[in-house]
Amino acid sequence: MNKIISLFLVGTLAAGVTTANAESQILKNKKKKAATEQTAVKDSARNGLTEYNKLLKGAETIDGMFKIHIVKDKYYFEIPKDLMKRDFMISSRVSSTSNNKDIAAGQMPRNPVLVTFSADEKKVYMHRRMVRNLCDTTSNMYEAFLRNFSDPIWEAYKIESLSPDSSAYVINMSPLFITDVPEFSPFRSENIMDVLRKKKAMKGSLVASKSSILGMKCFPLNINIKSLMSYTVDGGPFTVTMTRNIILLPKKIMRPRYSDSRIGYFDETKRLYTEKKDGLQELSYINRWNLQPKPEELERYRQGELVEPQKPIIYYVDTAIPDKWRDYIKKGIEDWQVAFQEIGFKNAIVARDYPKDDPDFDPDDIRYSCYRMITTPEQNSMGPSCVDPRSGEIIQGDVLFYSNLVKLLHNWRFVQTAAVDPKVRKAVFDNETMGSSLRYVAAHEIGHTLGLMHNFGASYSFPVDSLRSATFTRKYGTTPSIMDYTRFNYVAQPGDEGVVLTPPLLGVYDKFAIKWGYKPILDAASPDEEKTTLNQWIKEKEHDPMYKYGPQPFINEVDPSCKAEDLGDNAVKAGMYGLKNLKLIVKNLPEWTSEDDNQYERLTESYKEVIIQMQRYLLHAMVTVGGIYLDEPRRDSEKSVIRFVPKTEQKEALKFILETMMELPEWLLDRNVIKYTGPIYSPSSLQNMVLNRLFFPYVTSSLVLYEELYPQQAYRYSEFMDDIYNFVWKKTKSGSGLNMYDRNLQIAYVEKLLKEGGLVTQKASLFSFKAQNEVEERFITERVDWQKAGFELNPLSNTGMIKNPAIHQKIMDSYALLQSKANAGDTTTRAHYQSLAFKIKQALTGK
Repeated sequence: MNKIISLFLVGTLAAGVTTANAESQILKNKKKKAATEQTAVKDSARNGLTEYNKLLKGAETIDGMFKIHIVKDKYYFEIPKDLMKRDFMISSRVSSTSNNKDIAAGQMPRNPVLVTFSADEKKVYMHRRMVRNLCDTTSNMYEAFLRNFSDPIWEAYKIESLSPDSSAYVINMSPLFITDVPEFSPFRSENIMDVLRKKKAMKGSLVASKSSILGMKCFPLNINIKSLMSYTVDGGPFTVTMTRNIILLPKKIMRPRYSDSRIGYFDETKRLYTEKKDGLQELSYINRWNLQPKPEELERYRQGELVEPQKPIIYYVDTAIPDKWRDYIKKGIEDWQVAFQEIGFKNAIVARDYPKDDPDFDPDDIRYSCYRMITTPEQNSMGPSCVDPRSGEIIQGDVLFYSNLVKLLHNWRFVQTAAVDPKVRKAVFDNETMGSSLRYVAAHEIGHTLGLMHNFGASYSFPVDSLRSATFTRKYGTTPSIMDYTRFNYVAQPGDEGVVLTPPLLGVYDKFAIKWGYKPILDAASPDEEKTTLNQWIKEKEHDPMYKYGPQPFINEVDPSCKAEDLGDNAVKAGMYGLKNLKLIVKNLPEWTSEDDNQYERLTESYKEVIIQMQRYLLHAMVTVGGIYLDEPRRDSEKSVIRFVPKTEQKEALKFILETMMELPEWLLDRNVIKYTGPIYSPSSLQNMVLNRLFFPYVTSSLVLYEELYPQQAYRYSEFMDDIYNFVWKKTKSGSGLNMYDRNLQIAYVEKLLKEGGLVTQKASLFSFKAQNEVEERFITERVDWQKAGFELNPLSNTGMIKNPAIHQKIMDSYALLQSKANAGDTTTRAHYQSLAFKIKQALTGK
């Protein structure tokens, strides 16, 4: 008993000693804190600042990355001094809108802004970070670099007070979120497509009295600010709720990976100043998520075991998406898991529904990557992402699912596969048919948010006839890349049992691209040390066309292997198969669209889709005429920069184009359709378009270049002109009768010759096509530059020595032929010939 009491007393004494020491330390801390606060008060007074407690009296304070103090309608940010010089990203997203003409809820109209803070005694400065230009910090020129590339001041704020311990500045940042800051505007910037479409982006003037900050949320690494913004647009009211995110970027940036033009990644372009090379160096970093093994699992990863990444990519799927589609979309997101598994990561990308019971969850919070539903008439889907421009690290991704996309998918599947698939002849697709289409879209858009660009060259690697093979398509689908613009299998014919009609869940190129962009190269210590390995991976696949990347062309497609909406390696053969199916569809169109179509709306819309699809087949073949394959050569390969399409293939494509456009009236003007739809299409318009396209300068230019470099094997421009001439006047020379489309073609041809010969002035005609859910003005440019392999090739200004004689010869040949046939044929035909002869004579003589 005494021993127990003794131990108890010792314990009590020990506890008493500890308590006395603690009390002594608490008193010291209180004295130190009081002294610090007194110093802060003196500092504030000396600098003309308001005392902290007085300034923030009655404030509601929110703690987080910065403390936010709300005093009436003012929001004071308490920014720690130790966060000065750190990098932040500020994004601005539309959370709700009263007008979705240009921007819908969920979109970021402008790119995020990279900023950093500095301060003097009176102000805190917000700088725009300039990160495009780089310089070796150990270089002698670094001092000069700093003088020429300082970060400009974007905003400045008066220091209102200091925190009680002087460790933070207190500033009023309210104006940043309720004034008309261009970088945070709810209106998008105008782009080149606006010019082509002759469309103006929405603009408005802010109404400050009707704008306010709705609230803020603070977290350890980011802050969300919601603002109600009111504008006047075209004389009427326009209101949006904007969510601005300020996120602290990592102090240690992700190791960048250099881009390579042979693999399609979005990138961040850089300029490197160094004396180690002669001249300024251009380089770029690919956009990618920072996927790395957990440190404790690094050895397992090295040994080839599957491990989970430190930071998996999590996509939250909008619960506003109908249940019948949401599971397919989540499957499309997680289809990419296979690609990451092949480089050692499991569960690298995961799809979840929006959380129901998480009060902190906000789809507009930059911490969350979301798959969003947007209800507007737009037929589209897109996959933008936020990127740290310092390294190319993707911070957050979004997929915008416009609800009316299902209409676009419905029309595509019908016009491309209805000839072989009865399931798509319905007014409403079954869940599996539409779900599989939405899964394809989800995988494609997620690919963008992983950093991948379109691969328009992928489908060219498949032989056309392989797309009619059940064995082949079950293994590969319709393309080796989900990032291609191939929709559904229009090559497959009735009777091709078991042929897959949809793209693959993921193609072989997609898996390779993920390996190339994401697989950690553990033995390399820098981006430069990765180059050898990355190049070797490409060389291993360079002779397999399924791994080829083909960039998306803009306006004019020059390379026949890089086209939108095409299938297979031969546009003529694929087009012939496609036209067979279209002819079958037109013949059955009234029956196949009869369900729920009392006013012939489905019939009319489907008929228009047939016309658009037919035009696509012609467009694909047109790229072959004057086509040039643009490759990416390297010193260690045998590829050339450019390869001309062989003469026989160009002639075959020209023949297909001309014959197809002339036979259109025989099947496309189906009276059983037109009597319900009305005359909504005229083949004569297409004739004019085709002739305009064949005379386009870049076609002339490429043919002249071919003749200049390879005169013995080239498709000469004069021969090209002969082929068109012989087709146009074929019936005239044989004495056959002409129909109205023959006469229209001859009129259009003569007028085009006279214009190209400089004998008449003719207003340029534009022909627009609606494809992949947007109007593409493909044929309006008068100049094309081929920029490949670091040099510029542009022979467009010196084609006259070849073109002019050929044009003049065809004018004279046509005139002589018309004169010889002036009295041939029936009354209409004779008058037609005499009229054209008179037109040429008048142009030649001016009388």
